[in-house]
Amino acid sequence: RSSDLVAGVCYTYGGIQDLQTPSLQTQLYITLPGLGMMFLYCMISGLSGVYTELILKTQDLPLNLQNLFLYFFGVMMNLMAHLANVQSRGWFEGFSVWVVVIVASQALNGLIMSAVLKHGSNITRLFIISCSMLVNGFLSYLIFSLQLTVLFFLSVLSIGFSVHLYYGKK
Repeated sequence: RSSDLVAGVCYTYGGIQDLQTPSLQTQLYITLPGLGMMFLYCMISGLSGVYTELILKTQDLPLNLQNLFLYFFGVMMNLMAHLANVQSRGWFEGFSVWVVVIVASQALNGLIMSAVLKHGSNITRLFIISCSMLVNGFLSYLIFSLQLTVLFFLSVLSIGFSVHLYYGKK
């Protein structure tokens, strides 16, 4: 399958290292196509968030019904892909309990974000996402002994300053 091929390529590429000379410093590689793709990703993400907020706020339907309409397309596409797979032996074939936990938490996250967009704003959603990344980084430091860099603390200051500018005294 193509997904196995992609996973193998990513695993192989990630495993290629020069173990003779371990580097103490991490180098940051920035290329023009990479910057262009990041700009395109940010534009698409921002515009889709604003459009979703517009849809949720302009319709006079209950939030649960709006969520049903919003997720119906994804559920139908996944159902068709599952039914088209003739080798399928069950809904959760090959998945562990942790995968089910991750899927359930992401579904709950989607419902929470739709409530935030319905009653808040897209900016609030972005602040929530930014703060959750900071919490994940801090928990990774505590649980997995992840080494936090200066860029992490710079992002903490940047997010804190942004929240202050947006929600501070007017």
